[in-house]
Amino acid sequence: MIVGMHLFVQIHPHPGCTLPQSFETLAELLIPLPGMVFEMDGSFVWVDHTPSKAFQPELRNQMDGMVYDREGKIQYIEVKGNCSRAQWFTLCEAVCNLADTRRSEVTTPDFDRFHSTIRIHRVDQGDWTVATAIAAALQ
Repeated sequence: MIVGMHLFVQIHPHPGCTLPQSFETLAELLIPLPGMVFEMDGSFVWVDHTPSKAFQPELRNQMDGMVYDREGKIQYIEVKGNCSRAQWFTLCEAVCNLADTRRSEVTTPDFDRFHSTIRIHRVDQGDWTVATAIAAALQ
């Protein structure tokens, strides 16, 4: 396991489906997160300042992303950077409209909802996977 992993992925709905919330709802879920800067043009930067035993400054967890929407629906979200498993799950929960950003601890994510709602395009590898495959490489 590694502390952070460099990502270059896009989060998409399954073919023929849409993501379960609007751009505005996703923004409302993400904006309160500590270290999140979310702009209403869809761009965001999330620096995770959560201390951990394995924290190494050179592996600072920072996600940069862009939310693409059209006609009130999110089309996909592009994410680049280094992130922790907790950050990844929090982002996936928000995208799947499962997030409670007010909770203080990370709980077990709803993998079935992830798999039935989103699919992940690994841009740098040119293939498709699921959210849990990304999480398996993260600590």
